[in-house]
Amino acid sequence: MSSTTSARSLVERYYALVDSGDLGDAVALMRDDVTLTFANAEPVSGRAAAHASIQTVLDRCDAIRHTVVTWFEQPGANGNTDALFEIRIAYDLKNGGHVDIPGCVFATIDATGAFVEQRLYGDLAPVFAGG
Repeated sequence: MSSTTSARSLVERYYALVDSGDLGDAVALMRDDVTLTFANAEPVSGRAAAHASIQTVLDRCDAIRHTVVTWFEQPGANGNTDALFEIRIAYDLKNGGHVDIPGCVFATIDATGAFVEQRLYGDLAPVFAGG
């Protein structure tokens, strides 16, 4: 990716798909061999495993909304772009509760505009406790 706009627009498109319930389309923005680390969970490899990991959280929610707050990125010599961003995630839980969690994401995006890796850091305990 050659510009901040491209990497950030991919991330925002990805979260818009997740938020609208189009997880399959969101995961399609990942490489086949993507690595995903979701909070405290062990890293998973591959689209199917990433889909299942994310679905585990979504199954506890009636709705979810992601907002990118702060953005940093660094293009690499290999054509990849590393992005680091602060995120707020609002969860409307199936039990009627609501939690708003801050987090941080480290993502690597390849030159074709696909996620190579995503590492999400945040405390999801309130989601699992309430969902």
